[in-house]
Amino acid sequence: MSEETMKVSLKRQKVNVIFDDGEGQESKGILRELLGKERNKYLDKMANRAKVSTDGKVIGIKNFDGFQADLLKDSLFHENEELFSIEEIEALPASTQQKLFERSQKLSGLDQDASDTEKND
Repeated sequence: MSEETMKVSLKRQKVNVIFDDGEGQESKGILRELLGKERNKYLDKMANRAKVSTDGKVIGIKNFDGFQADLLKDSLFHENEELFSIEEIEALPASTQQKLFERSQKLSGLDQDASDTEKND
């Protein structure tokens, strides 16, 4: 019987972001992987938003207000390492928010559904 060894990185994944205002001005930011505690807090908050059928299946979301900003508020940083505020995030164009949200999900492993996770165990 062979023993398996797994090596993991303790360094948070990150992606550099360039914000282009469309008029020649650019600013920089950083999108970072959530820490485990931040991820769990986000997942708990999202679970409270779920609409559940009488048989216990998730059938939708009750409230979309701040849905994407809730994830980005812990993962999107200015170049100076300061987190973006909820107000700054919600002032971004919807398409920009969507792209950042999807990438943040991927960085923190939130883009897999439960069946994918079970298959990988």
